[in-house]
Amino acid sequence: MRRRLSLAEAVDAARMLFELNTGEQGVLSLARQAGLPADTKENREHLLLEWRAYVHAAVLYALMVQAPNVVVLEYLRVTQIMLRSLGYSSNEGKDFVDGAFSAYAEPMVRTQTQECPAVFFRRLLGKDIREVPGHAAAMVSGVMAMILSAVMDKLEQYDFALE
Repeated sequence: MRRRLSLAEAVDAARMLFELNTGEQGVLSLARQAGLPADTKENREHLLLEWRAYVHAAVLYALMVQAPNVVVLEYLRVTQIMLRSLGYSSNEGKDFVDGAFSAYAEPMVRTQTQECPAVFFRRLLGKDIREVPGHAAAMVSGVMAMILSAVMDKLEQYDFALE
């Protein structure tokens, strides 16, 4: 029997999935293994911003597939709260939503999730994915696919009991 989540529990679960997949140490470890630039504070912040935008879009996509629309809307409403907890200012939060997040959300809502690695490398490195070393492209693409799959699988385990 699947567990039933209230609206608040569903949003909390989505937030936890975001947090679990955007931890700074994990992202920096991926960067080291894939040879992505994370050597300066500016590079780390850019990398984290892009990764967080991807994961936020992945959680949104999974909610769109698995949950009622009200859960999707409530998750989007807490975006600024989530970003503030990560140290983003109000303006940075708006830029995040209008820029990085929108760049990943657009292919997600078109169900073209396979485009996300290309978006990532274009935004992070200013390069077409074909210009990126094969091991880096494969590693990042693989981790992105695993995260999306894991988030989808986790949310599929629940029913949503909305008040």
